[in-house]
Amino acid sequence: MVRTLSPPEAEEFVKAFLRSKGQMTTKEIETAARGEGKRCPDETVLFLTKLRSKRIIQGKISQEKRGWVWWI
Repeated sequence: MVRTLSPPEAEEFVKAFLRSKGQMTTKEIETAARGEGKRCPDETVLFLTKLRSKRIIQGKISQEKRGWVWWI
């Protein structure tokens, strides 16, 4: 069963994940969260965009990876 994380829980999960794994795509983050039975409170890309607008994480569109790439 997949559990929807609260915004603070999801923020900590994303920060810890990016610190340990480095630069990741939205899809890779979604897959990792699902693998641990977790889900962001919004659609993943929307949640990550909110974190980016708060300057908690950084992100950019990658032509090579065909989507957003995120990092700390």
